[in-house]
Order: sequence, then C-alpha cells, then structure tokens
Amino acid sequence: MLEQLKTERLILRPLRPADARPLAEIADNWNIARMLARLPHPYELSDAEEWIALQPERRRSGTEFCYGVTLDDRLIGSCGTLNLDDGSYELGYWIGEPWWNRGYATEASRAVIAQTAETFGPDRIVAGHFADNHASGRVLTKLGFRYTGEEKRWSLARNEHVHALRMVLKQEAKAGRNAA
Repeated sequence: MLEQLKTERLILRPLRPADARPLAEIADNWNIARMLARLPHPYELSDAEEWIALQPERRRSGTEFCYGVTLDDRLIGSCGTLNLDDGSYELGYWIGEPWWNRGYATEASRAVIAQTAETFGPDRIVAGHFADNHASGRVLTKLGFRYTGEEKRWSLARNEHVHALRMVLKQEAKAGRNAA
C-alpha cells in the first residue's frame, strides 16, 4: 500500500507518533466513539500512543492499513482497511466532529477503496455501521456499498452489543459501473 494518498482536498498518510495528541483530542468525543466498534471512551493520550505504535507492524504484516486523514496539514480523522480471514477487506473510517457534513469521509474512503482494489484486488470490500448512524450509511451508499444483513456488534465505548447493518462493495460490480 502506498505511504500517502492524495485526494482533491485531503492527504491520507500513516499515523505518526506526533499525531497522538491531536488524535486523542478529536477522538475523545462521545458522538464519535459511540458510533465505532473499536474506539474506547474516554479516549486518552495513552490510547492514541498505543494505537499509533501498533500501526507499522500491522501494515508490514498486511493485516491493517490505517491512514491519518489530514486537511491543510491538520489531522481530522482516520480511514483504512482491515484484511479479513476470508480474503476480503473491511473499510473503516471516522472524521472529527468539527469536520462533519463536508464529504471528507466519502472522499477519504474512496481513495482507500481505490488503493485497496489496485494493490490487493479483493473480490469484495465490506463495511458496516451501527443502525443509529445514518450518516455513515449515507457515506457507504454513496460509495456503492449495498446492504447484506444485520448483526449485533460490540461497541467498546457503549460497552454493549449494538444493532449493526452489514454492507458489501463487490469489485466486479464497481468495475462495471466505472466502465459504463
């Protein structure tokens, strides 16, 4: 995977130790944490430092490709893919609340999806969102994901299983749409 992805407005790059403080500041937000499966709340500086320290090995081993999403050199969120046991990749993303409703999640995700497809060529990329996270559902639908089912998924921040919706982006369908 490339070390840096550029979009019209954003630069996506691997997280660095210097990102720990801004990451902790924007991720320590209940409105974000309650919508994610793996983000604890409260989110402290030590959580950010530990998460960032894991990323180089996960990238080297091919298990996870996490990017810091930056706007004008300022960290505003994170986006990446997780390599699943079945050969598919799971897309995950979040954007800090001050930057919501500006299309940044869609823009960052589109770049990560394109890079994942080009580098690994999976038949499908999966994603999901908690049923009460309508904004994430809109992002994924704009990207071409389609609903495949429902499940209960653990939310670290909520400390409970939460109703979630599963989605898939089939790469052959995406390729056909782009060719048309």
